[in-house]
Amino acid sequence: MLMLADGHIHLFENGYKDSGESEISLYEDLIKQHSIECALVVGYEGESWAIGNNAYIASLAQTRPWIHPLAFFKPEDLQVSELENFLSLGFEGITLYIFSDQEVADLRAVDESVWAWLVDHKWMVSVNSKAHCWNLWLDVMSNNPDLILLISHLGLPNVDANHLTHDDSALELNTIGKLHSYTDVYLKLSGFYALEQADPIYPYPSLTNYLQYIVNNFNRTRLIWGSDFSPALATVTFTQTFEHFSKLEFLSLIDTTKILHQNLLQLISKLEQ
Repeated sequence: MLMLADGHIHLFENGYKDSGESEISLYEDLIKQHSIECALVVGYEGESWAIGNNAYIASLAQTRPWIHPLAFFKPEDLQVSELENFLSLGFEGITLYIFSDQEVADLRAVDESVWAWLVDHKWMVSVNSKAHCWNLWLDVMSNNPDLILLISHLGLPNVDANHLTHDDSALELNTIGKLHSYTDVYLKLSGFYALEQADPIYPYPSLTNYLQYIVNNFNRTRLIWGSDFSPALATVTFTQTFEHFSKLEFLSLIDTTKILHQNLLQLISKLEQ
């Protein structure tokens, strides 16, 4: 049976955007159905309905060893004292959402002691961002080459269904490729449903060339699948967040197993040493 290790999920107490769903119950059913061994739970408090999410996932993690929680931070709140507080709550990393010039400026202003703390404590830094906002991470990684950076959703490239050549992929993923050259930078193969620009959404026809470029040019041991539960389920089934990997001709069974399971397990094992 195929085993899974999920690199990107969300769990909200009252469901995504206050849907009222019991997401923890839904996901634990999926764990049984699909043999999911562990998951990175990405905190998010960027909107009013999500306030309190850090505390909620910390409480869940206390009794669920499969959860590896990452605390949501706004860049301006990144301080060593705050990181220490979240360490005491059982968190294993942070998550950042960087989409505006102001957020880029706030992140550039973060004290160097914060990055040093994150490196020393082997904390994961999961980032949602896109386009020119990724450029600042070249400076961060240059100064902190041992930082464990997880790039979400392929880096949210601008996917143009009419321009799908190798050169287009290389240009769009140029900065992401430079970041991935650092040995502790991982790329999450996640969020495909939100990137696909053409019908049908599944099996993500517009993304095939991007994925082939990544597989051929990136380190395959640092590619991690993520389901993006539960937002993804409004568009695709849970199975459709991963089953297409086995249908990609340029991916071997060994590579697929690494991406869907082994790579994340090895990262977590490395951080626990």
